[in-house]
Amino acid sequence: MDDFNRLGLGSFTCLITKITISSWGKDVLIDCTYHPDERLPFRLVFLNCREIKWLVDNPENSHELEADIIDFQSGESAHRQPAFFYTDIFQLWILYEHLRLDKDW
Repeated sequence: MDDFNRLGLGSFTCLITKITISSWGKDVLIDCTYHPDERLPFRLVFLNCREIKWLVDNPENSHELEADIIDFQSGESAHRQPAFFYTDIFQLWILYEHLRLDKDW
């Protein structure tokens, strides 16, 4: 999860709480919480996406309300390299033009 450090978040656990895909897949918003005790909300916003790949590894966990992020790689903007999320439920790849971090803490 070193890429969370590069985004200025640090090394505590991050959980995905919601994923919103809008504009027919062009924009992907990923709502998360940082730090298991403080539960600080933040959002990763992927804009002008060209490709999204989703693989459910553990369908038996699909009833869970949050996905524990095991690995995150931010990739490269301008559609050069996809961002990658590996969680305890699924894997997600997003090829994007721009990534923005929204947080107010």
